[in-house]
Order: sequence, then C-alpha cells, then structure tokens
Amino acid sequence: METASVSRAASRAHTFGSAPARERHRRVAPGRGGVSGVGGAATSAVAAVAALIAMACIAAASLRVDTYVASVRASASASASAVDASASMASSSTATAVGADGDATAALSSFEEDLAVEPELTIGDTSVAYVAKGWNAERRLIGESKIEAIWEGPAATNANGELTATKPRGVLLALHGCKHSAKDFFANNTKCTECRGLAQEMAITRTALSRRFVVIAISSFGTCWSRDVDGPRVNEVLETFFSDDALKDLPLYAFGASSGGSFVSELPFITHAAQIAGLIIQIAPGPRLSEMTPASDLARYPPTVFSHMPRDERTAEFVKASIEDLQFAGVKVLESKLNPRAITPQYFYRESFGKINSTESEALRGSLKSFNLIDKDDLLTEDPRTFDTIHVDMLATHAPAWDTMLPDTSDVRELLNVAHATHELSAQDFAANLAWLIRAHNAHT
Repeated sequence: METASVSRAASRAHTFGSAPARERHRRVAPGRGGVSGVGGAATSAVAAVAALIAMACIAAASLRVDTYVASVRASASASASAVDASASMASSSTATAVGADGDATAALSSFEEDLAVEPELTIGDTSVAYVAKGWNAERRLIGESKIEAIWEGPAATNANGELTATKPRGVLLALHGCKHSAKDFFANNTKCTECRGLAQEMAITRTALSRRFVVIAISSFGTCWSRDVDGPRVNEVLETFFSDDALKDLPLYAFGASSGGSFVSELPFITHAAQIAGLIIQIAPGPRLSEMTPASDLARYPPTVFSHMPRDERTAEFVKASIEDLQFAGVKVLESKLNPRAITPQYFYRESFGKINSTESEALRGSLKSFNLIDKDDLLTEDPRTFDTIHVDMLATHAPAWDTMLPDTSDVRELLNVAHATHELSAQDFAANLAWLIRAHNAHT
C-alpha cells in the first residue's frame, strides 16, 4: 500500500457543517494511494512546486484553525462555566484514553482489561471458520448507480453441528483506503468470486463477526473517498440495510483507514448521526474546533478511537490536534498507537491468520535477513515501498503462489507495510478498540 497525504483533510477539518465551506472543499483526503510501483519514480519539478504550494496553504489553514482554537480556549479559561480543557492524561505503550469527565486512569485501566477480555483471534479458531466460505455474506449492487456493498452477519454452530445465523449486537461499517474496495474485507468464495480478502481487512471482519457484529463494506465511487460524491451513496446503502425491521435499531460503529478514515471522521455530519455509536479513525485526522464547529456542536461527536502510526509525524500532529479539540468539547477519545512490528519467523503466518503458511513465513523472513532488510531486533531497515525489483522478486520466490506481490493486492506487501508502520491499514488492537467503543457507548445509553 502506498503512502498518501492526509493533509487536505486536516487543512479543511474546520469546515464541517457549513454548506458554503463544503462547496469550497470537495474531496476527502486521499489515503492508501499515491505514487506506486517498485522503487518509485523521480518527483518532477512541477510536482515539487505544487507540493510546496499545497504545504503553504495547509500551514496557513492550520494556523487559522489554531488561532481560533487558542482564542476559544482563552475565553473558556476565563469562564467558570466553560469546558475544562486541562484534563490529565494517562498513557501506556499502546493507548491513551480520556473520558468526557477527564478520568483518564479509569479509561486506561478498562482498555487494558479489554486486551485480556477481548483478545485477538488465534489461528485455527473454528468459531470463525465460516467466514472463509462467506456462509452468511451477500454482495449487492444498490440503487440505479449500482453502489457496491458487501455485508456479512455473525453465525454459530448449533447443537446439531449446523451453522445458524445469530442475533447481531451491532453493525460495523468498514471503509477502505485509496485504490481499494469493499472486496478487500471479505474472502473469495462462491458468494463473492471477486473478493480478495486481504490479510488485515479480513482480520477486522473476522474479529467483528466473532463479536456478533454485522460487517458492511462499501466501495467508493472513485479511487479515494469524497464527501460530496460518496456521502449520498453511503447514506443510500445504510438506508437500504436499516430498512429491515430486525436491524433498524442496531448501533452503528465505523472503521476507516486513511482516505476511508477521513470519510469516517465526517460520517456524523453526513448521515445516521443519531445511530452512530463510535468511530475508529485510522491513520487520518478527525474534526477540529472552528467558528463553524464550536465546542457545543463538537460535543455531540461519538466516542472515537484514533489509531495511527507515530512514525508518520505529520499525520500524528494532525491527530494530536483533533484529539485535543475533541477532549476540549468533552468527547471520549482513545489514542491507539501503531508502532513498528518485529518480523519474527512466524510474523507473516500469524498476521495472515494462516493464509501464508509457517514455512513460507520463515522463508520470507530469511529473504529479508539475507538482504539486510531487517536488523538485530527484527525491525525493517527500509521502507518496503522502496524495495527494488531484485528484493521484490526474491521475496516472490518464497511467497504463496496466489500472492500477486503487487501493491494494493498483495498480503505480503501489506504486512510489510504494517511492520514498517508508516501508513497502512492495520488490524492491530482492533478487538480492544472496538470493545472500548462499546463500553463508552453503553455508558451513555
């Protein structure tokens, strides 16, 4: 998966809720897209100049937002009835959580409990074996514009050993990054012959189904998500889904990465706001305080997890600003940091849930080691997006025959990007993050 800028979302994060502002800012930031290909290509002078201009515009927009926020906070400090923006924070190597009441310690201890109570699924867990077959899945093209939507409901084995659908506890909307589609979240089977089920996307689907969630994935109209274009499309899909009386009252949670994360951050301003129970915004910023989005409006935002990769310092800065503004407005927020991962002999086997077998996993690591692409701590020494043809071809000799080894369609390439932890969809800590959102939502219902 290729790195793409989330800066456009940050530069216009103060425009929520304003029709004229929405007209000025058409596109949701591109996410898992950008320049692709082994080794990349030299940046042209024109592109460099354009990038500098864009950065200057972003800096100016960010300054305007920060200036407004500073004035709001100064006023709040002078008022005894204003929101207290100085809540203390607790942190761990994995997550920092702050509740609306500022009780960071309680929020963090509960998150740690979630890690124990809601552990990641282990390879060979028969309770989710049906997911690979798409037993309870459906792919539909909705409306006149044929919006691609795929959903799958939870199931379990009854006393007779037969699979039966189980009553869902909620709905998870899963949105892909640039150059991807809904098909990445579901296994290739007779229900969806075009699905490709990438490793990390499938891990999210599998985990949500095991927690009795219906998983809905929607494909964007273009390469990346656009609020103006895709907002009505997502609304149409959700209206179709929730028209079922058995599903209409289920709480809606949403996960999105990069471009999909930017879109998820806008979802409460687009559709089904009253039904949205929580958001996981991954490798993308969220909303900001502004004249058009004051704290009183932002206070209605749902509990939110920001799952991001600190190695991407620019995005981390935007995420930090969003977290501060949401906390100021009294929103429950969890920061979940995704740091570089060690590529152990069984890394690819474990993270692919066994799709890449144990022998292949060891061989892939051995190939990386032979090229000095991992250090003594098993961490990557180079960004895998910059691997040259020789490196990729050598890895391909040890990868499963079904893996394309192409960006955006390869499990091996995706898992390399996850290990490098710069910009990639990741299922790390998804189970605990979802459990935290459920608890945060239930505390208010």
